[in-house]
Amino acid sequence: MTDRARTAYLFLSLLQARVGASLISRLGDIPPTEVLDATGRDLASKVKMTSKAVREFDSLRHSFDPAQTEARLNERGITVATPADEEYPAHLKEIADPPPALFVNGELPVGPAVALVGSRKSTVTGNDVARRLGRTLAERGVLVVSGLALGIDAAALSGAVSAGGPTVGVLGCGIDVVYPKSNQGLFEQVRSGGALVSEYYLGEAPLAWRFPARNRIIAGLSDYVVVVEAAERSGALITARHALDAGRDVWAVPGPMNAEECRGSNRMLADGAGVLWEIGEFVDMVAPVSESTVRASELPQTTIPVGLPESEASVLAGVGFEPTASDVVAGRSGLPMSELLPALTLLELKGYVSRDSSGAFVRKSV
Repeated sequence: MTDRARTAYLFLSLLQARVGASLISRLGDIPPTEVLDATGRDLASKVKMTSKAVREFDSLRHSFDPAQTEARLNERGITVATPADEEYPAHLKEIADPPPALFVNGELPVGPAVALVGSRKSTVTGNDVARRLGRTLAERGVLVVSGLALGIDAAALSGAVSAGGPTVGVLGCGIDVVYPKSNQGLFEQVRSGGALVSEYYLGEAPLAWRFPARNRIIAGLSDYVVVVEAAERSGALITARHALDAGRDVWAVPGPMNAEECRGSNRMLADGAGVLWEIGEFVDMVAPVSESTVRASELPQTTIPVGLPESEASVLAGVGFEPTASDVVAGRSGLPMSELLPALTLLELKGYVSRDSSGAFVRKSV
């Protein structure tokens, strides 16, 4: 494609920020260069457009200066990739309504990618699982993709950057806007280890409708999507739907049946999502590595501490890094409840396991 096609896509990106993605989708059958050459009235004769959209189109067309637009990006060290460019992620073209432009602050990593998403109002257990997943995937060199919201997103990316792994944070605002402000430090860590990306140009505010739209990009940049913890109306479920539509594998971490924070992710499991009940197994599937090529120091710390009594060691081996009910531990360890429960209590006192609000047990790193 030509530089003019790139310019046309950049124009469409700025227009989308003004009028939303639905008009851009309707314009999809018209070559971008024809859109750039048209007037609002020309387009309104071909696709459905409100009078406001026509005015916004003509106003932007009158003021659009592609050289100045890209110069402002260059001043901030931000690049832009459009479908006219080789740098535009091929995976992103597979989703419905791929963004006309992707603004990138940093360097987009390559390789297998897993999106870790979930609710902002997450539980302590959910955050811990997200952090462990992010860290373990990063230790194996897998790219971790997420939003930069509070809760599960931030925990997952924090885990990945703690291991020095590749990361991508997808924003629902302008590429230069930090939102929420409390994540300022994490923004810089993610950028340093990979990239911040957005479909929105400089200065665009974090409007509520932009976050559900952002979720399709998270799905598009990933090979797998994992919902760690999500309530029934969580935006993470939107990411999962986009992933399924794009043919991606979707997984969910099971949670207590009486936890409101997990009703959405548990519903995904009932509908056929993959069950992520053991972090090591999932990571081995995503990035298989032979034992001979991995040093013990590179593996997640899942060994049984030396010196534990045999019964406690057996029980600890049956407790996952996700909430695990006592009857599940019993099945894995082969111990009767009369022996299991005292052993779990001792392991809790020694700091090897913790118990969440539902009574399920969670193994800690040792």
